[in-house]
Amino acid sequence: MEASVKVSEIPGSTLYEELEALCRRRRSVRQFRDEPVPEDLIGKLLNLARTSPYASGKKSWTIQVVREEATREAMAAAVRTRIGEILPRVREYFREGFAQYSQNFTLFSAAPVLLIPVFRVSPALSLMLPEPDAALSAWERDAFTKSIACVAMLALLAAESLGLGACFMTGPLIAHNDLRRLLDIPEGREIGAVIPVGFPDYGLAP
Repeated sequence: MEASVKVSEIPGSTLYEELEALCRRRRSVRQFRDEPVPEDLIGKLLNLARTSPYASGKKSWTIQVVREEATREAMAAAVRTRIGEILPRVREYFREGFAQYSQNFTLFSAAPVLLIPVFRVSPALSLMLPEPDAALSAWERDAFTKSIACVAMLALLAAESLGLGACFMTGPLIAHNDLRRLLDIPEGREIGAVIPVGFPDYGLAP
């Protein structure tokens, strides 16, 4: 019978254990202290995010940084407007639940900084075909939406390692087109998430 190998005896195990501890410590933070995030910390977040793998090896993405309170408030207002448009159309049985749940979609406005991962779908194989193939186009788009999630995850882990709180939010994308206009994101590019970042305030009610 082969002797079992302890994790501590595996080369690089200390690095693994540190990563495991970081991942287990990470939490989604939605309440922040009223304190600016230093530019060097934002730079470190972006640097780490740039190491992410990406579909086809293409770096057809960026992370837009939003610091202006007026922009954050305008984004939240756009999300609330969109929720107000959808709410009357929700089946009555689910309406109250959706109304309560959707209040979470605007919590990003309290963060001092927002990271906005922006990506572009770059068709390749589908363009080689003589006629459109909906399933293939969906497969290509999925590759880029999943890839931008890898970018976001590295940003979240970087935030945790620096003592910052962050949260991966897709609820605000219910107003995707309005957010894209507010942020001057060019046509053909999409928002992958809204990631509020700041120093966590655990003293606030959830």
